[in-house]
Amino acid sequence: MSDRLLKHDRESWLSIQRRVFQEMEDWLDRAVNVRHLSDDARIAKMVTEAILHRAQQMIWTVFDYVVMPNHIHLFLEIREGSLKSTMEGFKRWTGHEAGKLIDLKGKSFWQDEWFDHWSRSDEEDERIIVYIRNNPVKAGLVARYRDWPYGSWAQ
Repeated sequence: MSDRLLKHDRESWLSIQRRVFQEMEDWLDRAVNVRHLSDDARIAKMVTEAILHRAQQMIWTVFDYVVMPNHIHLFLEIREGSLKSTMEGFKRWTGHEAGKLIDLKGKSFWQDEWFDHWSRSDEEDERIIVYIRNNPVKAGLVARYRDWPYGSWAQ
C-alpha cells in the first residue's frame, strides 16, 4: 500500500472515531435520567477531590478536567502504573464513595467502559483543553465555562 493510501485510511478512521465520540457526547448532554454528579454536590465534590488527591500523590498530572452531570473529562498524564489500572482504581474508589452518599439501588455508579484520546502535539493539547472547558457551555449548563463550579478552573 502506498503511504498516501495509508494516510487516507488513518484519516478516515480518525474521522469516524471523532463522529462516534461526538454522538456519544451529544447523547450524554441530553441524558437527564442519571445526573448524580450535579444533582448531589457532595458527589461532584468527592470526585473533584479524588482527581486532585491523585495529582498530589503523583499518580497523574492533571492538565484540565471537568465534572459534568453524568460524566467527567480528564486531560492527564499517568505518572505511575498503567492507564487501565489507574482508571479502574479511580472508578472503583469514587464509585464506592458515591454509593455511601446515595442509594444506587444495586447499580454501578460508573459505566464499565471509558474512552481515551492521545495528544501528540501542543496544538492537540490546546484543542483538548478548549473542548473540556466548553463542555458545560455546550451542554447548556452555563453561559461561560468559568461559571461551572466543577472544573479545574474553579479550584
